[in-house]
Amino acid sequence: MKKNWIGTVVLVGASMAAGQLLSHLWEQGFGQPVGFSVEPLQVVVKQPTELPKCFVESVMVPPLPGENFPRLRLYTVVDTELKKIALFHADITTGKLWLLSTRNIQPDLMIDQYNATSPLPSELVQEYQRLATEKNMR
Repeated sequence: MKKNWIGTVVLVGASMAAGQLLSHLWEQGFGQPVGFSVEPLQVVVKQPTELPKCFVESVMVPPLPGENFPRLRLYTVVDTELKKIALFHADITTGKLWLLSTRNIQPDLMIDQYNATSPLPSELVQEYQRLATEKNMR
């Protein structure tokens, strides 16, 4: 009985030592930690070098009264460089495409708040300034 117990302890110890050695070799060879590691994991995200110049979205328009199936598609084109939006309708049964509307959104993007709800951007700026003042007084 005592021999089996000692053999088990030796076998478990040898297995642990072999596992440590192999995990160390794996980490050194492939640069990937195995199991628990003290070193923090670093994730590198590569951002695109520049924003896309254009964004297009397409949605089906619900059927008109008296129609059985949707036949119109709405295309929204946003030019991120020129800050313009264009809307098009396309009739999928005939292939006809027509322009609905265009708009320069540059002036819209310059407005700080319009139809905003509380907390308004101006209120947030005031709160931020108040907190900064309190922090400096301490």
